[in-house]
Order: sequence, then C-alpha cells, then structure tokens
Amino acid sequence: MTRILIVFAALLVAVSSDAAMLSGQFKGRYGALEIYDAQSKLSFRVNTPRLAERLTPCQTYLWPHMAIALGTGVIKDSDSRIAFDSAKHPNAVSWPEAWRRDQTFDSALKDAVPWYASELSTRMGSARLTQNLKRIKYGNGDISGGLDKFWDTSSLKITSLEQVDFVRNFRDGKLGFNARVTQLLKDALVLERTPEYTIYGMAGSCAHDATATKYIGWLVGYVERPGKVWYYAMNIDAKAIADFGTARLDIVRGAMAEMGFIPAPPALVEPPAAPAAEPAPAVAAPAATVPPKPLPKPKKPR
Repeated sequence: MTRILIVFAALLVAVSSDAAMLSGQFKGRYGALEIYDAQSKLSFRVNTPRLAERLTPCQTYLWPHMAIALGTGVIKDSDSRIAFDSAKHPNAVSWPEAWRRDQTFDSALKDAVPWYASELSTRMGSARLTQNLKRIKYGNGDISGGLDKFWDTSSLKITSLEQVDFVRNFRDGKLGFNARVTQLLKDALVLERTPEYTIYGMAGSCAHDATATKYIGWLVGYVERPGKVWYYAMNIDAKAIADFGTARLDIVRGAMAEMGFIPAPPALVEPPAAPAAEPAPAVAAPAATVPPKPLPKPKKPR
C-alpha cells in the first residue's frame, strides 16, 4: 500500500511539473488549458480554478448544435443548404464575407456562421434543444437567453472540464449520435493534418459579459495519432477579438509538442550570414606632374 501511495505521489508531482512547464506556452496571456491523455488516463492542467469556471462557450457550442440538428433529422447531410437572405439580416454588411452566402452544415461549422445556427435553433425549437442539451450533459443547458444567441455571451455556460468531457464522449460515440453524424462532424472539424498527426477542433470567441470590456477565445477538440488520442480544451482572454489570431492553435500545438505527444516543429535555421564584401583595392592616385620650366629666351646679339 505504501508503495502504491509513493507511485501515485510521484505521478502527481510529474503532472504538476508538466503543467507548470505548459504555462509557458501562453506567453503571458491569461487563460487555462486541460489536456487529457487517453492512454495514461492522466490530465495535464494549467490554471485549474479557471478550468472549473463556467463561461460562455461562444461558437464552440456549434459543435453539439450541428450534431443535434443532424441527429434529430432537422437537417440532412445531403440536404443541409440554407439560402442566405440579406433582408433578414440588415447588419450583414459588416459581417465577414464568408457569412454572407448560402451555407451547409459543414461550411457553417468551419466558419462559425451565427445566422445558420440561429435558423437551426428555430427549426428545432426550445423543447427539443433543451431536452438534447440535458441528455448530452452540455454545461448548464440553459437556452433562456434566446434561440438566436443563447450560446454567445448569454445564458448557456460551460467549464473547460465539461468541454473535454463532451469531446471525449462525442468522439467515443457515447452521446447517442449515430456513427455517420460523428464522422461527418469529425471531417468538418479538421484544423491541421500532417503525416504524423491530425488536430481536430472548434474555435470560438465573444465578449465575457454584456459590458464587452474583455473577450474570451476558446479552442476545444482532440489530437489523433495512429492508435492514440489526446483531448483538450483551452481559453484565453483578450481586449479585442482581433487579438486572438493564431494564438489558440499555437498554444495547443506547442503544449502537445512539449509533452511529446506530437513531434516538435523543426527549429528555424537562421540563414548563413552573407560574407562581408571585400574592400575594393586601393587605386593609386596618379603622380602630380610638374609642368616643365619654359626655356630661357635666346639673347639678341649686340
């Protein structure tokens, strides 16, 4: 028994040490990260209190939203196109171009298109949505903020730990969705594919609260290698949505590489310095010529 406790304590120290190292991937940003290693059954965490805090999921909610819509037959993968109607969205002129066109479930998922998600909410209705969110145990399951926006700085809240649980159960087929729905969404959620690994995920960003003085940026998903999988959920704060950039994926990729779960990117090799230009050979200045003295004039004979 004593030996088991010693081994367990050693594991805790190792996990804590790894988590402390992973925090460097944030480069001074405030946020949180959980990586769950399905092979060792260990979790590696940065900022555990934040991981347990229920926050607005922003567009990461579109992952279960599309799954519910497909699973309940509200849309079919072969017929999920919805036409964009600019008359319904007078503010669309300020939207990204990718939102201002007809959408299918996969294009709407990849570009996190809000009007498409709102349309699906209306078609599903409050009762069916609430029932399914409770069934899959997604956060607090509260859609009282309105069918068009309950996931965006509104009533629906979820912790990072709950995000990881959702992703694990979805991928493992434990949420009651058929295998085709799971595969369709998996194909739509590819963020990065290399010969060594594939990163799947859904990003989201929105204001923390109605004051819109601070924004939260999410990335949730999983990483696969042949025969192995790691699940993750991370979020960071920023003063503006534009500040997130590639930081979220950089943090996840860097943390996975730091743990040795995926290969580290090749180190950047500085190009060799150009050889210093040889000084031009000095050219001797031509010697100054002294003009010859004029010959004396001949004297006249007397």
